Amino acid sequence: MTYDRILDEYVTFLWRMFQYDMDVFSKPWIYWILLIPAMFYFAFFMIKWCILTTPLWMPIVIIMNTIKSVIIIKSNREVIDKK
Repeated sequence: MTYDRILDEYVTFLWRMFQYDMDVFSKPWIYWILLIPAMFYFAFFMIKWCILTTPLWMPIVIIMNTIKSVIIIKSNREVIDKK
């Protein structure tokens, strides 16, 4: 299996999940009783999409935390060297 195929399958899966969520949000039952079902589904929606998009945002977070820690270590060394 090539990377192009994996990426294509992943994007297709995300698109299908998004279409399903929009279908659920377009149902009338979700807006009954003071929007309580909509609030619960929206909370589920946010958690679900955080998990589904983890392969996209996790590498960026790891890289940013690594850069941040390198900068902090470098600045701490400079402070220690000045003393």
